[in-house]
Amino acid sequence: MPASSESPRVLRLTFDLHVPAGLRRNIHWSKVESAIANFTTVIQGTAARVFPWATKLQVTSEWIYLWHHGGEQVDLASTELNTGPYKDEPDES
Repeated sequence: MPASSESPRVLRLTFDLHVPAGLRRNIHWSKVESAIANFTTVIQGTAARVFPWATKLQVTSEWIYLWHHGGEQVDLASTELNTGPYKDEPDES
């Protein structure tokens, strides 16, 4: 457990691999499992080289039918805390 003055940090990368709608191909679960294992192996092998500060890799996988997906980006009002220029010293806010 980190000290109370420390913040745990996580680099999260998300990749969605989309199969085109209308593709007339049955993708067997064994192929999905193999893809997950191969991506995990590649990322694990690369992580130590490109992000040597990490101590573990958490892999989350899903195989879903995306019948509906919605979302939007909402720009929030500008404040002195979320717009630059930023100070070089840490802020306690």
